[in-house]
Amino acid sequence: MRIGLGEDYLIVSDPAICGGKPVIRGTRVPVQYILELWEKGYSIEDIHEQYPTVPKEIIKKVIEYIEKNKVFKIIQ
Repeated sequence: MRIGLGEDYLIVSDPAICGGKPVIRGTRVPVQYILELWEKGYSIEDIHEQYPTVPKEIIKKVIEYIEKNKVFKIIQ
């Protein structure tokens, strides 16, 4: 599964990576982790400090995309 705009997929899901959880493309960082931190009030800079392999621009795009499209729901 790929989620994103056109050929520029931001989120991918592959059974061989993190058990198929949606992750930021090119990383093993689950989107859920990014969204959980965002929901707790972390800034994009704070999230980037936690996951430096994910560029700030990508974190911002993922958050904007998810909020706009309501693709994922965080279950805690």
